[in-house]
Amino acid sequence: MAVLAAGVCWVMFTEPLPPSDLGSFLPEGSPQNKAVDILRQAFPELAARSSTIVVAHRGAGLTSEDFTWLGSLAIEIGKATGGVVLSPAMPFFNLRLVSEDRQVAMVVANLKTGFISDASAVEVRKIETLAASGCPAGLQLEFTGVAAIGRDYAAATRKAMHHTTLVTITAVLVILVVVYRSPVGAFVPLASIGTSVFLAFVLLSLLVRGGWQVTDIERLFAVVLLFGAGVDYALFWIAGYRELVVETPDLNAAAVEATRCTSPAIIASAATTICGLSMMIASDLIPTKNVGKVLAPVLVVALLAALTLSPAVARLLGRALFWPVGMKAPPSLGQRTVWPILAGYVGRAPAAILVLGVVVLGLPALKAPWIELRYDSLSELPLGSSSERGFRLLEKHFAPGQLFPTQVVLEFERALPEGNALGKTCRELSDRIMRLPGVEDVYSLDAPLGSRGWGRQVAVVDGLIKRAAKPYYQSPKNPALRFEVLIKHRPFSREAMALIGEVQAIALAYGHELGAAGSAAAATLSGLTPYIIDVRTISGADQVRVMCLATIVIGLIVVAVVRDLPLTLFMIFATWLTYGATLTICDACFVHLFGESGLDWKVCMIVFVIVVAVGQDYNIFLVSRLQREARRAEVREATARAIVNTGSVISNCGLIMAATLGSLAVGGLSLLRQIGLALAVGILIDTFFVRPVLIPSFFLVWRRRAVTRREVAGPG
Repeated sequence: MAVLAAGVCWVMFTEPLPPSDLGSFLPEGSPQNKAVDILRQAFPELAARSSTIVVAHRGAGLTSEDFTWLGSLAIEIGKATGGVVLSPAMPFFNLRLVSEDRQVAMVVANLKTGFISDASAVEVRKIETLAASGCPAGLQLEFTGVAAIGRDYAAATRKAMHHTTLVTITAVLVILVVVYRSPVGAFVPLASIGTSVFLAFVLLSLLVRGGWQVTDIERLFAVVLLFGAGVDYALFWIAGYRELVVETPDLNAAAVEATRCTSPAIIASAATTICGLSMMIASDLIPTKNVGKVLAPVLVVALLAALTLSPAVARLLGRALFWPVGMKAPPSLGQRTVWPILAGYVGRAPAAILVLGVVVLGLPALKAPWIELRYDSLSELPLGSSSERGFRLLEKHFAPGQLFPTQVVLEFERALPEGNALGKTCRELSDRIMRLPGVEDVYSLDAPLGSRGWGRQVAVVDGLIKRAAKPYYQSPKNPALRFEVLIKHRPFSREAMALIGEVQAIALAYGHELGAAGSAAAATLSGLTPYIIDVRTISGADQVRVMCLATIVIGLIVVAVVRDLPLTLFMIFATWLTYGATLTICDACFVHLFGESGLDWKVCMIVFVIVVAVGQDYNIFLVSRLQREARRAEVREATARAIVNTGSVISNCGLIMAATLGSLAVGGLSLLRQIGLALAVGILIDTFFVRPVLIPSFFLVWRRRAVTRREVAGPG
């Protein structure tokens, strides 16, 4: 199978893939996409899906030679990209694209491609190549804007994938050698997962050729999940195999019996993770939907390898599998001390431990719904990149409103007002918006330099500027007016989102007033802040939908396996507590210890799906053993045996999963650091608290209560 896959891979990669373009992250019917479509139709010169900004900086002040060269560069960029390019050489824009101290100037290239895409990266490289030719001596150039930021972010993600993969392999190898005390034993899971990774990446390449969108972020998560989950599945099979080999000299019989005993639990555990991740397909946000589409089939590959390749390699190695310690190895770490002691405490006071454990997890979990999430994508700028340096220069020399204006388009049902009525319309809406605290200025057809602009003071200059600016504020195609609202807050801040919400309310109300006067107008807003408002609204709805669907689907799988509804409900409840406590702990770490502005909004859904789904893996293995032991021993003794016999193997699996998922934290990007730490914390809580303490305590309390009820009811 591996040879066949290698051949397919070779054939498929002989021809490079065409540049991909994910397009908008928002669903088609979102308000922001509708606003962009309206803007594109009314003002095609300004409409763009992304942009690259060439930032020119000279500390002593830009020279006339610099401005001449920037004008020529803008013309060349326009020819190369086929888009509109704004430069200081253009009338009116020379006042918008040059800083007041004249140390920094911008050339803005509007692109037709999405901001994180291979197609945009190609356009950015074209612009960089053109800028490298003939640049005046001493002029510093940086490349930022959403397209350049997306290109640099993708490059940082690829670098993070290499670092994370190296750390993951090293961590897994070290843990496996410590667990098995044998380099040969460690080879079996690594061989299985190495093959899985290869086959998974071939599968992803085939899916890309079939039209799927697969980004480096999804490949990165595929690697860590393959190593984490795949090694876990292999470890559970090997643990069962090793236990049976001690009892029988027939290795073939032991392998068959180990597969028969462990396969149901392995398949059920894999199903919880695969189905949980698949629920992300129900998201409306395109990247979240893609994560669910991509990671679910990848984990199917890991499951098949664990059930077929791992047993085959183990049998080929025969009794050399655990060389040099042999098949009958000494007890695992903690098997004679930690787990028996813990089992004793749980057996003596299960109710008290259960209540205490729920309180310990429940208190931090209660705070989780009130955590304020971070929507600031600018905090994700790759450190040391050209896009980061360029943005810092712009941030230093320009006000936030100049860099990230919000565009308001008034689209009239009939022809625009004429003469003085048109100017009155512009002034009325601008004045209402200007009254809002936090609004810096409003640019419009009547005031193209802003309501506070000096152009109104000089009639001749004012008239010239208005004529030059007219195509950018009055649509040449549709009956529409455009306004630019400049605010004092950073575009992704909570203050900016609240303020733009007020701007939208004013614009909508004004449009209704015009309608009552016989000239109805619809108002739409576009820009970074309206975009992130849409993201916040849609991601919040996605979070609720995916959490509910994943919980229901995972719950159905668990109840089908354990056949105990109260126990299933508690298992789900415990993983919800783990998720809530994890978010609270990580929020405290990143905000109070590391000084970040908050948890990234993308952390919540990813951590929920993986922690809840993977957490059920370990619970299913434990409960399967609990139920097996309960059939041949009293419930307290059965619980003790299950804790002791599964303690080491599940803990080892948890450590490996925490190490692989936690390796995301070395990726260098803030989002990956947060996800890596959160996943590691969640898995460790589940492995060393929920699984050995809460689940056995509930099992004992529930089973004893059930036995008591039967005894009270009597034989009848």
